[in-house]
Amino acid sequence: MDSVLDEPVVDAETDRLSSLPHDLIHHILSFMDMKYAVQTCVLSSKWKFIWTTLTHIKFSTSEFQQLGQFIRFARHVIANRNDQTDVSSLDFSFDGTLSQILVKVLLNYVVSHNIRNLNISTFERDRKLPNCIFESQSLKHFTLKNIHEDYCIAPQYPWDLPNLTTLHLNDFVITDGRNENHEYLDLFSKCVNLKKLSITECYMAEVKVFKVCAPRLEDLTITDCFLNKLFISASNLQSFVYGGECPLCLLTNGFQNLEKVDLHLPMPNPLSDFKKEDAFQLLKVLKEFHSTKFINLYSDVIQGLSMYRDVLSYQPSPFNNLKHLNIRQVSHRGKYSMLIVPNHVKNYFLNSSPNVTITTEVPKIKELGIGSYYEADQIINFDI
Repeated sequence: MDSVLDEPVVDAETDRLSSLPHDLIHHILSFMDMKYAVQTCVLSSKWKFIWTTLTHIKFSTSEFQQLGQFIRFARHVIANRNDQTDVSSLDFSFDGTLSQILVKVLLNYVVSHNIRNLNISTFERDRKLPNCIFESQSLKHFTLKNIHEDYCIAPQYPWDLPNLTTLHLNDFVITDGRNENHEYLDLFSKCVNLKKLSITECYMAEVKVFKVCAPRLEDLTITDCFLNKLFISASNLQSFVYGGECPLCLLTNGFQNLEKVDLHLPMPNPLSDFKKEDAFQLLKVLKEFHSTKFINLYSDVIQGLSMYRDVLSYQPSPFNNLKHLNIRQVSHRGKYSMLIVPNHVKNYFLNSSPNVTITTEVPKIKELGIGSYYEADQIINFDI
């Protein structure tokens, strides 16, 4: 048996941290807030200045006990960072007491260094964000989330983000009540490469028509937003999700590539308040999705349509490409009754696509979010 004395002796002076590949060190530090990334300079001689060349940066005011400490730290980072290195991504979380000047300086810095991924979580209250982030020529992925109980205001003109492909907006005021009503508002027409757009809990009720014009848009989600009328011009759209308290008043230029539609349309409670004019408006909305292959609806929509045989009987089925109709059960006082679909409703969905598969879902747990599927007790193929 070999003695432990025969094993190679590791030099106590060996700097194992310095021997790590440069890219691996960058990768490790990319998971840290910048506060801790800077502190690693004391670990190794090789790490002394490596934080100055990081391309993935995280800033959060919550990592500092006093706001003044964060302000001094952020200024230190900007002043000492290697200006020859671009900023690939920035995660920035800050509250509403932070100086607007510092926010503007920091965001101007990363935008001028060709940032591609930007995630902002803000507690801003009734303030506008710097315009520079809405005019970046390099930005590809952008998430903007407001965490405060009040809204933060976003610019009300077309955002000049020509390379942007993914955009997520959450809890922002697109227009506020202090401005005159807009006839229409078009924010995304300059985002010519936008492919995925998600807008959640945003306020745009001061706009008569909110436009989503994006020629390469493939995936659109709009949930829990305050809007009057929605116009979509997106010829390449493949997936559309809508949910919220506001009725959907929709205009489009037509969808030729639409694969999936997921609609949580608000219905009155009690359902007896659903009027004939509401049925006409609902059918007008559904007609816009005539090219879709998969449509997801809630059972109260089916029940509302079933109330007006005379309206549906004269409506030709618009769904020429439909392959799958999925119906999610809506509970009444926590109970789910057997869903019965009368012939005139069945004909509206199936007459132009007689081989449609129909399924229904009964939720086992609360829905995880509009556009995400329930866990279901059963998925039933049934003949209606």
